[in-house]
Amino acid sequence: ATYHKLSEAVGQRLVELTEKALEAKGQPDVYEKDPWLRQLDWSGQEIKWVKGKKKADPPRPATRQKMPGQPQWYKDLFSKSDGPINLTVRTRLAPILLRLAWDGHPLTWSDRHGWTFQVPLDEAMMYNDKAVVECDMSEEENLSLRHDRKHRYFKLPHKDGPSARCSNPLAKGYLQYFEKGTLSSEYSYAKGALEMNASCSYWISARDRIKSQMVVYESEVRNGPDATSSSEVGFILPQIIPMGTITRRSVENTWLTASNAKKNRVGSELKSMVRAPPGYCFVGADVDSQELWIASLVGDSQFQLHGGNAIGFMTLEGTKAAGTDLHSRTAKILGISRNDAKVFNYGRIYGAGLKFASTLLRQFNPDLTESQTSETAANLYRETKGQKTNRKLLHERPFWRGGTESFVFNKLEDFAEQERPRTPVLGAGITEALMRRFISKGGFMTSRINWAIQSSGVDYLHLLIVSMEYLIRRFNLDARLAITVHDEIRYLVKDEDKYRAAMALQVANVWTRAMFSQQMGIDDLPQSCAYFSAVDIDHVLRKEVDMDCVTPSHPTKIPPGESLDIMQLLEKGEEAVLDSSIESSDPPQVSQYEYTPREPVMASLQASLQNDSDHAYLKAQITGDDKELRKIIKEMRTPVKKASAARKTSKTSPLGDYQQSLNLLAVDEPWSANKYMKNWERSKKVNGWDNNFMRRPVPRHVTSAM
Repeated sequence: ATYHKLSEAVGQRLVELTEKALEAKGQPDVYEKDPWLRQLDWSGQEIKWVKGKKKADPPRPATRQKMPGQPQWYKDLFSKSDGPINLTVRTRLAPILLRLAWDGHPLTWSDRHGWTFQVPLDEAMMYNDKAVVECDMSEEENLSLRHDRKHRYFKLPHKDGPSARCSNPLAKGYLQYFEKGTLSSEYSYAKGALEMNASCSYWISARDRIKSQMVVYESEVRNGPDATSSSEVGFILPQIIPMGTITRRSVENTWLTASNAKKNRVGSELKSMVRAPPGYCFVGADVDSQELWIASLVGDSQFQLHGGNAIGFMTLEGTKAAGTDLHSRTAKILGISRNDAKVFNYGRIYGAGLKFASTLLRQFNPDLTESQTSETAANLYRETKGQKTNRKLLHERPFWRGGTESFVFNKLEDFAEQERPRTPVLGAGITEALMRRFISKGGFMTSRINWAIQSSGVDYLHLLIVSMEYLIRRFNLDARLAITVHDEIRYLVKDEDKYRAAMALQVANVWTRAMFSQQMGIDDLPQSCAYFSAVDIDHVLRKEVDMDCVTPSHPTKIPPGESLDIMQLLEKGEEAVLDSSIESSDPPQVSQYEYTPREPVMASLQASLQNDSDHAYLKAQITGDDKELRKIIKEMRTPVKKASAARKTSKTSPLGDYQQSLNLLAVDEPWSANKYMKNWERSKKVNGWDNNFMRRPVPRHVTSAM
């Protein structure tokens, strides 16, 4: 209802503007001088006439004419003469009717370049140093634009970069330009149209998926329990594909992609409309910086110490308040907000490159020029990922050095380049399509690094679910898994068991993190990352328990839930205790599963890469100075030269130097020197040898030089 109400209001305004533009019909001197109206096709206003039915009758309009007398642009708005008008904010005509302008210059449509803005020649110089791209109209199909010598045309900025073209300036990405005044209109309600389009974009894309959900009501269940209340309870069955991607992540097109509630987004309260049945609640948590912690642990594994590398230390000890965590540091380098910096960090850890960073930076800071964008993105990667170096003496492959995350990416690339890549904890393999022997050298490296991190995240989720299943059965908790969304997990729990279930989640998380650390070669676990920062106890599904979930389509506030950290849980006393004296009604039979010891993936990888240059390689990854790198290589070569010199010296040493170290060796039977000499003399007679048989004979046909 909210969507239709907003859409109809804007649609009515657009129809009014259409009728106003139509008033210029038959007045070429009016629409030819207007920079917006002259873009419309005013042809087709002729009316075809036929003779009257009788001789005396005047000519009459021919039948089957579509809106005779109306211009072509107006006819195109109707599929048929008696049909409804097809006009929305997404129609190409809307920006023209709203008379949109960029810096006061009218927007102009180009079939080749998309939406542009028209600038007189005497004002065009001011855009030479701005982050806009001038259009080359030499191949433009619209002849009026191609032959225009009084203006220059510039493309509207696009979040995907200078090569992308803007197809709709009323899209939500341009709302920021409206608020700054860069994008403007002669009509005050143009901004309302843009805001409506932005607020309804989520609902427009998701409504069909939401309406097609599979729902089962209590009354439809055979031999099910009687209805608990007068209002019937229904259960949504998400159509989840458990291993829907290469990284083994689950796939589902509604709930796993659902937006969090936002005040200006219609339908974004979707998740919070899912409520727990009476007497139950949702207990769950978000894994804190899951992929970030896994990536930092991969780097720490080379030192077998938590916080051993820079990103690992920032993950453990960095704080948002002090500006020392990874997100704050990235935000400082790029000059953007901390929330925007999160997108850069996770994208980089997944293997995204400079192009991705430049595109995002342009989106978050559109005032930057192309050169500034490239320079800032390169600086970020130089500070974090480091610089690529190829030194065969140190490492068989090119490696990263000098960045805060160099250790992480080098180890991730080692994982990706294994003969049969496996995740470091559960040893899950990658698809054969991405194995090294089936692709080119260094091919699909971004996808393979992404697999190493995301697939390890799936390992984390599997360990967490299995641990919770054990604890639920061991301590008779009335709970069941409701849904998982990548790094987010929710259980449907009986009210009286909610605190015990929350404690079980904390215990399961400690087990999972300990398993990860142990498999990475680190046999301890810091308290700062052992527990969930908070476990949420709520009666609806939402990202945070204190979100009121007020949106244009849901003006009513939802009461807050409860969020508890480990200390608050311990203060609950008996309510949160997992008592070991409890007898399980359905004890987990772990003894039926035989334990087979295996060498950790990380240990086998380290063994395969073990060489004499390990210490030097570690130092090389740290340094960002070329001079220091040369020094490390020189120190490596020095022992090699000394060993070579020692070998040369040993060849010229007198035999006496070795006689002191000669030892008699045991033989199986006695050895006779007399017998040996007799055999030697006999062989000389038989073969015609003499005592000088080792000398080279003089050739018979060689004559001395004159």
